[in-house]
Amino acid sequence: MLIHNSKISQEIIPDGLIVFISGVPGMGKTTISYELLNGFNKFRIIEETDIIREVLRGYNEYLKLEFGSQVDFVFEKIHITDHNKLLTFEEAKFQCKVMRQSFEEIVARQQRKGIATIINGVHIIPEVLSDFAEKDNILFVNLYVTDECEIYKRISQRAPNSYMLDYIPFIFQTNIDLYLSTEKMSQEYQNVFNVDVTKLTIENTIIQIVDYIKQLTL
Repeated sequence: MLIHNSKISQEIIPDGLIVFISGVPGMGKTTISYELLNGFNKFRIIEETDIIREVLRGYNEYLKLEFGSQVDFVFEKIHITDHNKLLTFEEAKFQCKVMRQSFEEIVARQQRKGIATIINGVHIIPEVLSDFAEKDNILFVNLYVTDECEIYKRISQRAPNSYMLDYIPFIFQTNIDLYLSTEKMSQEYQNVFNVDVTKLTIENTIIQIVDYIKQLTL
């Protein structure tokens, strides 16, 4: 556990706080989420983003089987990619738009219940969810790197045989596009942050995020 689990530290987490953690594969979104969970027992993690995408894909397949070519025009507009497809920034934005209503309902549910919650995933695009940033008790944290080799190192350490190792330049470009989009958004909103994790340890990344949470509560 990287955070001292004390009464004082728990009190910095407001009831109903929503922390969105974005970033391309290999940025440590899941690791950071669970370290926050371990350090602050008020947090819960919502890992429904992949489930939402798979449910949408399954529903689309069902509609195709039931209605055939009658719904082809719909799927030209709404195409949900499978879990293993690497997305360009524009594709990720589109997926986020399709899933946006589900995110809104998750946020409303957790805040209504006063449950501090972490939501992470490659489908989290702060730009698409910008109106969320206007609400109270919401924090966007985008994890990014400035070195293409760092992505290779991170993914190879996690999964030495991953197909993603053949697409490092592609992933890095999406990482840059996401950073630029989020950086522009951060100029307008005080609860949107980019965190350069290229040389940061997990502990130092957590410390930065905790500092951002403190800023929200001042």
